[in-house]
Amino acid sequence: MKSRLASPFVHNGSVDPGRSYACHLAIASMALALMVSCGPSRPTLTGPAAVYENAKLAFARGDLESYERALGFLESLTSADPPNDYTNRARVLRAIISGGELEGYKTLSEAYGTGASATKVPGPKSEYTSLERDTMRRGAELTLEIGESAMRLTKGNTIPKDLTLEAPYPSVEPPESVPVLDRVRQGLKIGQDDEAQAALDAPRAGVADALAEVVGGNRSEVRSKMNAGPVPLDSAEFALFLAKRVMAGASLYDKKHLYDPEKFKVLAGIADGAAQASAAALEQASDPEKAKSLKKLREEIKAALKASQS
Repeated sequence: MKSRLASPFVHNGSVDPGRSYACHLAIASMALALMVSCGPSRPTLTGPAAVYENAKLAFARGDLESYERALGFLESLTSADPPNDYTNRARVLRAIISGGELEGYKTLSEAYGTGASATKVPGPKSEYTSLERDTMRRGAELTLEIGESAMRLTKGNTIPKDLTLEAPYPSVEPPESVPVLDRVRQGLKIGQDDEAQAALDAPRAGVADALAEVVGGNRSEVRSKMNAGPVPLDSAEFALFLAKRVMAGASLYDKKHLYDPEKFKVLAGIADGAAQASAAALEQASDPEKAKSLKKLREEIKAALKASQS
């Protein structure tokens, strides 16, 4: 604590009345704050409520490391048996984070793969090939996370009607895009700082895009809705989101990529189950456009499964 060598309210040997008033006002404010702090305290959260609160706080920070911490908190909640009040909330938030990051890592992997093919310079070619593989592996890991959440949410090819997204909007706004990847796609070498920043920005941008898709609206609208409280989700829309993201991630396990036919088959089956859940929810909503989109997706899943077996 700093020692006070002289009173800040004494000016030329006399008390400055303006500053004295400010002092009294400050003391009154401090007293009021002390009274409030000594009032009834909020109950301490325990069990699943505390775990979910920690996940929300981590998610709200909006940086990639915090997203990873949030996924760690959510993992134990998504597999709760029997389910509790936070199980489906955790599955929703986990699916959005993992599905968003997945798209970001796919973007990185595809950019580095294109760059490796475009350049003739040995150094960047080798580096981009390595980065393509690393980002592809991380995307594949995240596919298993969203796949697990999707499988549990759409068990029996149905999806709960009362799903909500309960979390504050990330406080750190990610970029709309990652322009440096345009240079990568041309086979041009980028610096290590740009490479590191792209690795942070692409997954975060993917999460923002996932939020926009699930909640609906631009970033400002999504932020307002999420910060106002729990956001009710359209069951058919969310099941479609799950189906599309899981199938996009399943492609990382096909013959052209990491090639794990067993994982590909399981994930494609989960994606198809989510699509069926969306279709079942749509039967009550009667939306021809969504029904058409679902039919096309299921045909793509069927064709992909057939191709994987040939």
